[in-house]
Amino acid sequence: MTVDAGAVDRPEVALVEDEHNVRELYLDVLGAKGFTVIPLESVAAAEEYLARHAPDLVLLDVKLRDGDGLALLDRLRARGFRTPVIVMTAFGTVERAVQALRAGAADFLVKPFANERLLSSVASALEAGRRLVELELAAPTLAPGTEASRALVGAGGGLRDVVALLPRVAASDATVLVRGESGTGKELVARAIHAASPRLDHPFVSVNCAALPPTLLESELFGFERGAFTGAHARHKGLIESAEGGTLFLDEIGDMSLEAQSRLLRVLQERELTRIGGREPVKVDLRVIAATHRDLDAMAASGQFRADLLYRLAVIPIHLPPLRERAQDIPGLIEHFLAKHAAKQKLPAPRPDAETLRRASAWPWPGNVRELENFVERSVVLGRFDFESLRLPPTPKGAAFPPPPPAPAEAAEPPTPEEGSAPVLTLRAAVAQAERAAVIAALQAAKGQKTAAARLLGVSYKTLFNKIHEHDIREELHIG
Repeated sequence: MTVDAGAVDRPEVALVEDEHNVRELYLDVLGAKGFTVIPLESVAAAEEYLARHAPDLVLLDVKLRDGDGLALLDRLRARGFRTPVIVMTAFGTVERAVQALRAGAADFLVKPFANERLLSSVASALEAGRRLVELELAAPTLAPGTEASRALVGAGGGLRDVVALLPRVAASDATVLVRGESGTGKELVARAIHAASPRLDHPFVSVNCAALPPTLLESELFGFERGAFTGAHARHKGLIESAEGGTLFLDEIGDMSLEAQSRLLRVLQERELTRIGGREPVKVDLRVIAATHRDLDAMAASGQFRADLLYRLAVIPIHLPPLRERAQDIPGLIEHFLAKHAAKQKLPAPRPDAETLRRASAWPWPGNVRELENFVERSVVLGRFDFESLRLPPTPKGAAFPPPPPAPAEAAEPPTPEEGSAPVLTLRAAVAQAERAAVIAALQAAKGQKTAAARLLGVSYKTLFNKIHEHDIREELHIG
């Protein structure tokens, strides 16, 4: 597997390794692929650095001269440190691997390992981190006791708990049913679960059940034997077998035929399938995540969808509300997509003004997050961010923007400050002062919980982490 860090803005990797020769080797391997690597030689150096910085990834040796790497990982996670961590050791045992993964490690590497194994693990961990950030930004803020918050069985706090407990959800093989309108990010949730799971190194196979005719969907999903039907000249393994060891994502499962549903039910119950035209069962090992925009409960009541299959699929049901119900998330999503597509297109990100952000937050976005991302990508390509020049479709019937604020009256020349009056701040200083006040207010409202504060501010956890240190807020609020 090859890794090219040039596609993003030089990911920063903190390398905690006390063996000089090994550290230099990893520095060379990662540096050659475009990563910015911060070498740290001890637990103490790592704790000091990570208390004030949030790199994109941490490579952490277990046996260090001044302490235990897993104990350091426990302390970091207890303080809310969210950066992906890959644990490395020359003393690999099953117990140590389990301990590392339970502590929240993204991967566990036993030395010596090949350079390609290191780069593959780094790429997977970085992707999992990016997916988690996207999921956090896309996740709605759900009030306890609402229908959406009750949709996640056993989590007790709605979709926020899916994000917070993603490793626990991903560690199981329980099937997940993601419901929501088109464009709300159902496949994003599925990929985030897969990326945080032990099945990460195995395939993620995505199937759109609405895109294929029923007979073709069955043969593609379950495979077929030679001679099963006209044109079946050889044995064909289906997509379910292609997902062996990994995750099968069945999008728009409400469009699957009843016959295919029966076959899928056997896969979930018996962990085996029979190819079309075949007699011998084939054992399969995979996790199934399904998604739909349809009302499967009503379809099951009317006989259009198998009720027993619905129960099997909805072990962990997740509901994604439409974007129009969570306008407060839109500025944060815009910031995220601007950075993403500016890096992808290698173009500067246009900055929307306050009025444009107000209008974006008031827009109903019938295509949900997908429509918003397409709009932001278009703005990056065209180099401007305003509705009119980008030809946003007319406001849907019944949805109107709030009236624009009155235009400010023409101002006369600003008066010269009188002696003894308060000094006039520069624009940069005024922005920094306002930004600092906003961060403090969000942290206080979230009772010091940085993940919740980041969501209130509409920024990523890493951005908030950096702002805390940029404005020297840590000591003032006694936060870690």
